[in-house]
Amino acid sequence: MADNWFRDSHRWLVKAHQTVSDWADEADISEEWSKRWKGWGDGFLDWMQTDAPAAFRQLLSQSDNLNQWYSHGSRYFDAGQTLLSIAARTYAFQKIRLPVLEPHEITEETQSLHQKNATELAELCRRQGGAWIKAAQFLSCQGDWLPDTYVDQLAELQDQAPSVSWGEIEKQLFQCYGADWKLRFDDVEPVPLATASIAQVHRAKTRGGSLVALKIQLPDASEKIEADLLFFKRIAPLLQHWAEGWNVEQTVEELSRSIRQELDYYHEAANLTKFLALYEAEEWVFPGLIPDLLSKEVLVMSFVEGQPLRHFLSDIPNAAEPLLQSLVRSFIKQIFVTGLFHADPHPGNFFVTPQGKLALLDFGAVGQLRDSECEAYRNVLVALFNRQQSEFDSLLRKAGFDVPNGPLLLKLLFERDPAEFAGLSQMETHMRIMRRAEVKIPDNFVLMGRVLISIGGLLKQYRVKVDLQELALYLIREVAMKAS
Repeated sequence: MADNWFRDSHRWLVKAHQTVSDWADEADISEEWSKRWKGWGDGFLDWMQTDAPAAFRQLLSQSDNLNQWYSHGSRYFDAGQTLLSIAARTYAFQKIRLPVLEPHEITEETQSLHQKNATELAELCRRQGGAWIKAAQFLSCQGDWLPDTYVDQLAELQDQAPSVSWGEIEKQLFQCYGADWKLRFDDVEPVPLATASIAQVHRAKTRGGSLVALKIQLPDASEKIEADLLFFKRIAPLLQHWAEGWNVEQTVEELSRSIRQELDYYHEAANLTKFLALYEAEEWVFPGLIPDLLSKEVLVMSFVEGQPLRHFLSDIPNAAEPLLQSLVRSFIKQIFVTGLFHADPHPGNFFVTPQGKLALLDFGAVGQLRDSECEAYRNVLVALFNRQQSEFDSLLRKAGFDVPNGPLLLKLLFERDPAEFAGLSQMETHMRIMRRAEVKIPDNFVLMGRVLISIGGLLKQYRVKVDLQELALYLIREVAMKAS
């Protein structure tokens, strides 16, 4: 099967290679670039014909579960061929097309390339479902990494992933509750309110008349997720070549850990219970848990009336300032004061209630920091933003960082050329510099950093600026209140 796929891909590439070679001759581009294209193309085709099938077979032999490759072969080949197409198109544009463009043509053609690639990537994620939806949601919050075209396309999957039929959902309810599952509810609406990476949400009414949200795990979700995560793990080293400054393998590990937690609704129920206990008196809204109806694959919560944040701000853009400032305060307190924080902050998990309050949903992925970590990470970030060079190396080590070359790190952090990281948030800039200096970053700090980068992406998207001095005062007050 693998050989057939590579043979078909090779034929497609031969045709594409010949087409572009003909274009190069007709366009009368320089002989140097014509040779460069043909040389790269010939080498790539040789690899597709010889080394690639062997490498793919080796990949199969190293698989943790060959049955997954057999059962999900069509998913893997669809993903592989789409990603290969995007990579080849991008590489050819950068190496062949871009150098011969006039300055006024570059922006338009680059945008056209991004649009085509982003559309293909979003469609791939939509077709595959499972962990691909979760990856799309994650990437849609990473404005530092991706052009806006990709963010916009992938954002559509934050709350509108492909759904499954009501018949399939009924089977899930039967498996979880038994043949009498209908006796537990007065009504369950067959049309889902939202579909995410592993679940659909349906509005329902209990026998007692309470309006609730049923979060129902999709059929075969666990099996598909494991197959997708295996694929991500195997291609991560290949993607690293295209992702300078971004540790792809570590990101895949984070994603895998997070999504496996989300498959267990007992785990999510425990997280929600902790959030309700810690933040009950705050300005933010959380759904209540209905423990009597809880199962491993069905989570029942009180229904939160409202509209997804993205849709709400599309209708009322002026509301972005107060809502996102509230969101920032929420996450600052979660991370740096209590240590219990929502670890999946894409806009599909935030609602705006009719009262104008911010509601946080989906507690499958949650981070937990010890008090000592909260304090240590606070000190590291304060030193970073205040440029406290003399203390920084010591603070990093106290926070659990492994710093092999302190002087190099300080030079990169505090004497860098601002233009080198133009367009990146401060948090993403600092994370990239630490990796360049070969600093080993604690897993919890990486998770926290990704959450802050995602929140920063929202602020950037809606052009909301945070007053750091005001935020620092808020943090000081909250820390003092906790200590009192």
